[in-house]
Amino acid sequence: MTENVKKYGLRVLIAASIYLFFRLTSEPMYSEKASNITVWPFLLLFAIFVVLFIWEVCDRVILYFARNFTHYLTSKRWLFFLFLATTLATFPLLTAFIYFENYYLKIWLNCVRDSYEEFFTDLPQAFVVAWLLITVEILKVYYTHIKNMEVEKNRMQKEILRTQYESLKNQINPHFLFNNFSVLDALIHTNQVLASDFLNQLSKLYRYILDNRENEMVPLSRELELLDSYMFLLQIRHENCIFLERNVTINPDNFYIPTLSLQMLIENAVKHNSFNKEHPLHIKIFTEDEQFIIVQNKISLKKQPARSTKVGLENIKSRYHLQSDKKVIIYQSEETFKVKLPILTSIKFA
Repeated sequence: MTENVKKYGLRVLIAASIYLFFRLTSEPMYSEKASNITVWPFLLLFAIFVVLFIWEVCDRVILYFARNFTHYLTSKRWLFFLFLATTLATFPLLTAFIYFENYYLKIWLNCVRDSYEEFFTDLPQAFVVAWLLITVEILKVYYTHIKNMEVEKNRMQKEILRTQYESLKNQINPHFLFNNFSVLDALIHTNQVLASDFLNQLSKLYRYILDNRENEMVPLSRELELLDSYMFLLQIRHENCIFLERNVTINPDNFYIPTLSLQMLIENAVKHNSFNKEHPLHIKIFTEDEQFIIVQNKISLKKQPARSTKVGLENIKSRYHLQSDKKVIIYQSEETFKVKLPILTSIKFA
């Protein structure tokens, strides 16, 4: 309430100042009656009303575009389009007000010499004032948006640091290491060649994690290479009860996705679903045009569901939000769980 009082109080003061400025500079246009104490307050109140009304229309038009087309507010071409749209919305109203003032109000107040001449004198002045108001409001929205983007960017960077740590901690957690070392210990006694391969793929996985722990986005090709090592470990550990089908029809070197995102989604599928040799877990990774890479699996939930922290998915969403306006799409039916990750052709920072 207090903010509105200050806002409209300031606008009334500006409107009165505009009226007094143009009244003093255009005084010869008015008859002597215009200086009468019983006349000029009507003209002042009308001028204040017109300025407030036009200003409010500017506000509504600009705020509509600002709310519905937020991501375009940093484009100079879009700002020019917004200027034109606001001009088209306000100038017909302004023309009507000026016409009413000169052909009705001033005649009624008996303070006009030539309605036609005064109309074409007042109209350009009104247009200049309207353009100034439109420019001020657009600049205000623009700089507010820039400021909010900086605040949001800082917040997201802090959030990413936290989720990055959680993500890395989840990847290199004691249970994961213990399970893989247990498998490795068993292989050493039964199949030393396979044990050597297992250790090699395990080292590749952790080397990748450590090398990219500070990178938010990586080329899709590198993520797909990581899956070779990760799937090798999973298939040995789960005795070939997990199968991955890949159908990537684009050049993966030209696109980017969040680091470890595919691995996180496969890990979620393994964590939440029940599977065995008779009913293995089938996971599909495929591309959709040049827009998405999709990770899909059939749902066969465990009888005792694993606790879901949703850190992985939120981490992925946060990193996309920092890089692009494209959204991660999650689809779940009774039989299928699907996550569509946008693939980006460029990134703001790695």
